[in-house]
Amino acid sequence: MLPPKSRISAFTIVATICHASVALAANQTATLSPVLSGEGLPYRISLERYDFGADPLPTLQSNAAGYYDGKWVLIAGRTNGLHGFGAIAANNFPPQYQNREVWVVDPVAKQSWHRSFDDASAGLSEEEIRSLTQANNEFYQRGNRLYMAGGYGLQEVLPDDTPVNNTFDTLSAIDLPGIVDWVVGGTGAAADHIRQISDPLFRVTGGDMFEISGRTHLVFGQDFQGNYVPGSNGIYTEQVRSFDIVDDGATLVIENVSSTVPDPNYRRRDLNVVPVIRQGTGGQLEEGLTALSGVFTSTNGAWTVPVEIDADGHPTMADPDDPDTFKQGMSGYHSAKLGLYSESLGEMHEVLFGGISLQFLDSDTGQIETDSRFPFVNDVTSIVVDSAGEYSQHRIGEFPVLTDQQGNRLRFGANAEFFLADGVEEYDNGVIILDALTAPTTLGYVFGGLAANGPHARNVPGVTSLASNTIFRVVLVPVPEPGAGLLGIVGMLGVCGMASRPGRHRREHGNLE
Repeated sequence: MLPPKSRISAFTIVATICHASVALAANQTATLSPVLSGEGLPYRISLERYDFGADPLPTLQSNAAGYYDGKWVLIAGRTNGLHGFGAIAANNFPPQYQNREVWVVDPVAKQSWHRSFDDASAGLSEEEIRSLTQANNEFYQRGNRLYMAGGYGLQEVLPDDTPVNNTFDTLSAIDLPGIVDWVVGGTGAAADHIRQISDPLFRVTGGDMFEISGRTHLVFGQDFQGNYVPGSNGIYTEQVRSFDIVDDGATLVIENVSSTVPDPNYRRRDLNVVPVIRQGTGGQLEEGLTALSGVFTSTNGAWTVPVEIDADGHPTMADPDDPDTFKQGMSGYHSAKLGLYSESLGEMHEVLFGGISLQFLDSDTGQIETDSRFPFVNDVTSIVVDSAGEYSQHRIGEFPVLTDQQGNRLRFGANAEFFLADGVEEYDNGVIILDALTAPTTLGYVFGGLAANGPHARNVPGVTSLASNTIFRVVLVPVPEPGAGLLGIVGMLGVCGMASRPGRHRREHGNLE
């Protein structure tokens, strides 16, 4: 392990050592910023497996999630592992693994309930069910209402029984109290609590959707039409689409639609888009978004330079050719995540749990390695933006060691969701108030997503992936007196019982001026 150095010196090391190997990946940039340790951060993060008891849990990944009355509400997604890569396109997303059930999970009582949209009491047509059971849709929660847009899944079955998948153009408003009553108590019909509209604006999968001050932003993603075969691509939006959702509980419409000019630098999907708090003019706190990394460049590489999005939905990106620009190598694919902001330090921290990554810590060598085939990893990282707006990336931990029946370690986090624990103080946009955490605290739970028993699950004998039903408790331990020295570097950097709610929602109270 290298001794602590300044960020400039560390970057020089990475630029020198990693240039050749990273360039071969055809990533956005040929170099990556250093991966620092967690030394000097004002907290430590730990993960532990949570015992849910005897009630069943779904194997689920790439789903939407809401929260009501101390319970998680899980809708859509897929129940199997990584999609197929075969020559027969219709077999790569088998329709039988499309989740057609609604799950309600109480993590405190350790109880679960589920009911299928196919149940006659749902009152839904087959077309409506398919538009509610896609994978990789975009969603957020406002109050007790969950909004879902787009997503990819089964749209029709041809006369010869061939399934055809497409990206949907549907926006759904789901009233969670009614849906929970339907699932848990058998009350009413599911259709009574769902409203939908269609518009090409929503035909997006693999992007993300957030609300800031009443305005909804649909960030990046793609429109993938037809069945998937290896090497095929959808039409990337390369833009932020913004609109107002007007919903009185009976009528659902959108107004004031605007879209940014498509930019090839925003050709991104399956990424972590995160809500952030920033220091605005006069020190006033402001909400925004940051799009971290993502895939794929036009040359099948990873994006490395974050995109900052302001409250009006306008994206900007630093110059990738500037040697001082931050270039992300860790945690580039959609994963469970949480945000922390310290007003006293003026720092934003985005904690990313496992997933798929361009870089990872090799446990055998203790080195940070780069793998342009994007392996499944267990690393927990934090992307930090300091008071001057400077970015850094830190490896701060890993998932607990869990193995399959053959003793192979499982890798978690990709397409999983984080559920925030009740009682944890947050800003309007769900970012946790770091300064309020003065003792060890359960922040929430990571649930679902993909689990793989090796770094690469595509055409590798003995390596496979599945949809996980494991819950991990996330605990933060504050570090009241961070070391005064500069942050250390990990390795030789590229040598080649609380209730909880989903962390991607807007809560109806204000902490911002």
